[in-house]
Amino acid sequence: MKLFHRKKVHHTDHIEIFPPRCIACWNCVEACKNGVLGKIDIPFHKHVRIEHAENCTGCLKCIKACQEEAIHINRREKAMV
Repeated sequence: MKLFHRKKVHHTDHIEIFPPRCIACWNCVEACKNGVLGKIDIPFHKHVRIEHAENCTGCLKCIKACQEEAIHINRREKAMV
């Protein structure tokens, strides 16, 4: 029996998420007006996740909103800058 398994995506072309640092304050989700970020909000397992990576424009508002530094500029993006 095969269970449904969704591939974990922790980055877009512009940002990376480090889920263990996320405290589920959802400030980044509110800051993102493009619907890139979503929530995993079940008991004992709460953190932000990438829902629509293709919508990420690189505005970096989510990084500024995250006080726990759970979201960073994607390493590949840093190399291009």
